[in-house]
Amino acid sequence: MRSWVSSFIEYVADQLKHAIAAELSPLSVRRLVAFKGHRSAPCDADSSERIDMALAQDCQSLGSVENVEAPEYANAVALIEVRQCPSEQNRAYWQLAQRTQTLHSTQLNRRFAWGLTVCGTHVRACLFGNDDILASEVMDVATESGRKQLVTLLVNWAMCESQRLGYDSTIRYNGETGQWEIDVWDNESRVTHAYIHERTLFDTSSQFGRRTRCFIASAKENSGKQPVQKVLIKDAWAPTEFPGSEVVRDELSNLRTIRDKLGADDTLAGTYSHLEAGGVVQQMHTKQRTADDTTVSIFADIDASVLEDVPARIHRRVATTPVGEQLKSVRSVDELIVVVGDVMAAHTAIVRRCGILHRDLSTNNIMFCHDDDGMVRGLLIDFDNAVLQSDLHDEQRLDQIGTFPYMSIGNLEQSSVKRTALDDWESLIYILCWLGTIGINRDDQTNVKIRSDLTICHWHDGSAANIAKAKRRTLQHSDLFGNEILACFAHPLLYANLARLILELRSQLFYNERLSRLARGCFDFEPKYSSIRKAKPRAHHLDCNIDISTVDPFARRAEFADAIVDDLLEVVQKYRKAALERIKDAQ
Repeated sequence: MRSWVSSFIEYVADQLKHAIAAELSPLSVRRLVAFKGHRSAPCDADSSERIDMALAQDCQSLGSVENVEAPEYANAVALIEVRQCPSEQNRAYWQLAQRTQTLHSTQLNRRFAWGLTVCGTHVRACLFGNDDILASEVMDVATESGRKQLVTLLVNWAMCESQRLGYDSTIRYNGETGQWEIDVWDNESRVTHAYIHERTLFDTSSQFGRRTRCFIASAKENSGKQPVQKVLIKDAWAPTEFPGSEVVRDELSNLRTIRDKLGADDTLAGTYSHLEAGGVVQQMHTKQRTADDTTVSIFADIDASVLEDVPARIHRRVATTPVGEQLKSVRSVDELIVVVGDVMAAHTAIVRRCGILHRDLSTNNIMFCHDDDGMVRGLLIDFDNAVLQSDLHDEQRLDQIGTFPYMSIGNLEQSSVKRTALDDWESLIYILCWLGTIGINRDDQTNVKIRSDLTICHWHDGSAANIAKAKRRTLQHSDLFGNEILACFAHPLLYANLARLILELRSQLFYNERLSRLARGCFDFEPKYSSIRKAKPRAHHLDCNIDISTVDPFARRAEFADAIVDDLLEVVQKYRKAALERIKDAQ
């Protein structure tokens, strides 16, 4: 099976080369050849799987296919999955999709990918987009028309621009320096900033969706006299409503607003992502013209009816400073507490002074840096899901945003209660509880095994409704919360200050004494089991003017989010100050 596929592709490549030479054409044509899987183990990828077959560019002008070094994931143009008969088509699709995901994560300059399935004599071309896999009709090579279709496809792949094969012209490998170069187009200044890739912080974790990548890079233009500025480059495909529309959640606009309104505040310097450059990626197309990189342009030649349910996306890239370290690199509980204090101070300033709500606090979006004197500083990143508070209103049923284990109860349940900063503070509690359970850093996490019967595991597994139910139950009672969550921390003695911080945050968020009993807890107040007279707000309660028919405590608390945030911020700043003093004393 693999032999005829390889021979067919090589034959087409040779015939195309001879045809171009006979015409004395100046066209530059890539010679695409296929390699068998036994010589194509993906040693450059975090996978033990072997590529079945790979289509790659043969840079040698002479010699047979057997004399060319076998490709790896890093230099494969497309992958080929081969099966004996047409009945194995679904299995071929599945295998091709799995291995193409590795292709995406391995190649820095990959925007989308092609693939082939060969099942008996039935060949299909597959296009792997952000939200779907598009497959062609069968090209049956046992027929003349099928062979003609496959030859046409291979010739087009050999002659088209690299962008049509799924490559990104704004991310290039420099053979002389052995480095990747990344361009970041700034929409505001209309200038392209060039950076040198140093390492990949996050590769694309999914074949679908935003396909977010994060790179650490340094400015390409540097005289050597100034310290090299490192930046964090984030590359993602954001959804749009229709071609030319504004991004639904515009991270770039949010970052500009934050920079412009908070940039002069030295007390917050280094605690949030500061925009250096950013915009829509500009791809080079025919006639040396650039255009916005969108899925609309990628699918331009495909029938619109096929794409009816495929959302449009736009390719954005931003460069920000400072470059932080992942949360699991903190050295102690005290450092973690300082990080939390800094991040939530920045979060509060962004909400109040910029009108922007983050909505996606997680272990990946809280980072930290060390100052020149070695002191730790928290860093809040990733405003992909952030929105303007002015866009949120009562009775608005929002999409679930964020990571299930860290989502607020209202977010998980898609409640109609208005989203506020309290949802992000609730997420913080879940983050700290999880870190306390698994260990706050790499060293502690190495020695901890998580038991599947722990209550906190119910916050991580299952449906959104079941996770929300488990969180309500555990947070409702302090004894239950202490016995089933805090008592299960990896190192109860070492993490004692972290546990105390979490307890106070839970108290201020869910049982704030400035609010009446109607606004406390995690379940609706039930008059038939309690005395409504005792629960009725008094004059000194913040919610004294809210109708007592509102028995949802989350809805009552949302009305006084600013006041509750003041209390929460006071708690974390108190713990931050004490932790900072302990760190200084230990130096």
